[in-house]
Amino acid sequence: MIPNETIYALSSGQLPAAIAVIRISGSKTKEIMSLIIGHTPNERILELVKIKDFETNEVLDQGLAAFFDAKRSITGEDLAELHVHGSHAVVQDLFIVLSRIRGVRPAEPGEFTKRSLYNGKIGLMEVEALSDLIEAETSLQRKQAINQMQGNLSKKYIAWRKDLIKIRAELEAVLDFSDELDVESNNRAEQQKNVIKKLITNIKNELKRGEQGELIRRGVKVALIGAPNVGKSSLINLLLKEKRAIVSPEAGTTRDVIEARLSLNGIFVYVYDTAGIRSTKNRIEFEGIKRSKNIAKAADIIVLISEPRKKNNRVLENKIVGNSNIIEVTNKIDLYQNINIDGLALSCKTRKGFKGFVKALEKEVEKIIGKKNEEAGPTRLRHVSNLKYCLSYLRKSLTQLSNNNIEISAEYLRAASVSLGRVVGSIDVEDVLDRLFKGFCIGK
Repeated sequence: MIPNETIYALSSGQLPAAIAVIRISGSKTKEIMSLIIGHTPNERILELVKIKDFETNEVLDQGLAAFFDAKRSITGEDLAELHVHGSHAVVQDLFIVLSRIRGVRPAEPGEFTKRSLYNGKIGLMEVEALSDLIEAETSLQRKQAINQMQGNLSKKYIAWRKDLIKIRAELEAVLDFSDELDVESNNRAEQQKNVIKKLITNIKNELKRGEQGELIRRGVKVALIGAPNVGKSSLINLLLKEKRAIVSPEAGTTRDVIEARLSLNGIFVYVYDTAGIRSTKNRIEFEGIKRSKNIAKAADIIVLISEPRKKNNRVLENKIVGNSNIIEVTNKIDLYQNINIDGLALSCKTRKGFKGFVKALEKEVEKIIGKKNEEAGPTRLRHVSNLKYCLSYLRKSLTQLSNNNIEISAEYLRAASVSLGRVVGSIDVEDVLDRLFKGFCIGK
């Protein structure tokens, strides 16, 4: 439910700044403009104005004012912006003046966007995309967020939901009006089955893209795994181009997981330097090894590092790798002469082979992400979870329809449409919004 109060907030960056943008939205926007600048500016035109305290007539600042009618504003309400000088004093005094107007209050985090959602200016998935855009750290994350903000995903899922509702209505017509309507023809039943089958195929493909979308949004997890003193810490320092991890010839130096992040060709990557895997009676080292194994199991890519003539990769792979993608690397080749090494070889000390390793890592990351120009899919676990429910219900509905259990089939279609509705925000939107808007700034 949309509150009746008119809200205001600083929508620009941290003060002090050259310019501060104050955003105002709600039914009293015109009244506020009349009080503090003497009139309502012409719509969608920036106007140079004097901003005054309406009680004392004191000039607070001279700046720019713009007004947007409810029909054409982003919030779906009358909206105004004041562009003032970005000092603490100007903004603070202006907020004091606004707070004295009855029915006007400071905005809550994400409240402008929330009103835009409630007024039909933007959909739930577009709100999530906006959140992703704000948090984007790589160009690929930005592109994915922009793509979703354009509403392509929402339109697709809404269309699927309409198809489900249509089929369900036809099936219920069979139940309610079978004596009056010719709706039970074999031809029509086959058409309904084909629509469901097509939706099943579409959602299966969508789930595949969803895995890639989630990886782009959260980042690819890369774990450096190996025995003690094989060069894991040296390698992460090379990747980061800084001495993040402690390097020592003493085995067991790294006893906890060190997390770092970097961008590889526009793809966000978490790299984990882990404790060397070995048998130990030291409780602290044992805990570090336990954490290393957990990181390895959760990783998207594992870099198995070894030394020449000290092959331990197979043992490690059998113990901890699981289903992760694997890159095998032999380090410290500078210490050995006349030795043949299969696969990737490098020396963290001399940097020989390092560029080849980076290229191999980039290739592996891009492989699990998929093609960058591919159609965007769902980007959040919430989307994927509800799509999986929808897929399950569709399969059950198809089975029941094939057995001529029309009533049960229709009920599964209802459940499938509910799952799709949860994705786009047609159903159970409130439980998503509270969590989502906590991450928004006040003026958004």
